[in-house]
Amino acid sequence: MPFKTQDLSSRMPVHCLIEFKRLRMFKYKTHTGIIILSGILFGFCMAFVSCSSSDPDVANPYNNQTVDTEDEIVNGNNVAIDPNSIQGLHKNIFKPTCANSGCHDGNFEPDFRTIQSSYNTLVNQPIIKNDAINPLTARVVPGSAANSMLIKRLLIDLNGNSGIMPLVTEPNSDWKYKKEEYIKNIENWIDNGALDQNGKQPTTSNFPVQLKGIAAKINGNLAGRLGTYDPISVPPGTSQIELWFAFEDESLSADQLSGASLDLSISANDFDGSNSQNLTYSATPLTAPGYFGDDEKYYHKATISLSNWKSGDVVWIRTQISDGVNNSELPNDNSLFRAKQYATFKLK
Repeated sequence: MPFKTQDLSSRMPVHCLIEFKRLRMFKYKTHTGIIILSGILFGFCMAFVSCSSSDPDVANPYNNQTVDTEDEIVNGNNVAIDPNSIQGLHKNIFKPTCANSGCHDGNFEPDFRTIQSSYNTLVNQPIIKNDAINPLTARVVPGSAANSMLIKRLLIDLNGNSGIMPLVTEPNSDWKYKKEEYIKNIENWIDNGALDQNGKQPTTSNFPVQLKGIAAKINGNLAGRLGTYDPISVPPGTSQIELWFAFEDESLSADQLSGASLDLSISANDFDGSNSQNLTYSATPLTAPGYFGDDEKYYHKATISLSNWKSGDVVWIRTQISDGVNNSELPNDNSLFRAKQYATFKLK
């Protein structure tokens, strides 16, 4: 969900020289059934004058399910991040250097707010501004850093009027000290096949379905959250809730998606023996804020009985859906923790 994950109300406008393109937001994607969730935010701010924002870490309030930014720690196990992987690039480069308000923060592509959005707007994706003399075919060409526009933008002033990216760095970025190392990390990732966060090579340019938001209605009213990524709050005495899901696909409408279902568990990562239920499509969508705060259209829903849980329980949600090419689980084990936390509801 999936995700730069910050409260949009805190973001200040910044003037940038940019070429806008359609926002692809919150794309928890997989290639041929593999979730590409982890949301890197490719932030080599491609033509900005200045960019700034803060992205505070989201604390996990639940015992034995804690994280430290992208270095996820679940049940006490540290997950190391390879600097030559898409996860490492997002943590070390894209997030601190480029995923800032007014830059590659979802206003235009590439979208570097999350690992998955970065991957999905980089690999085999068309170029907005190409090289007039030596044009390339894609932002990232798996297996060929030399033919990837991402690398070219870091090394040359495209057409003599674009500058070498990034033009400006944030105070928390160490790009100027580690530029050569970081460019080498990006080249290694591309030359090794531009693997997704599951270690799989991209096999299709048909990207998986995105989950752009989860909402709930209780007794006909929209349920709230304490914070942007906190669980949906379920008041005492509630017997059932109606969960709504906003899915988006690059080529299919919501009613053309198939296999929509959900699993519910009291564990963030253990869904064995979880409660499963099919989602139904509604021709009359619910309109409500999504993961990034913008209003989304929610077409899929399910009514959930709360008889299996007690007061104080946090229930974690996983969804499954298919576009006919990619079978996606959203979120999944590899999602950022805050995306998993967003996909929860808590019984008061």
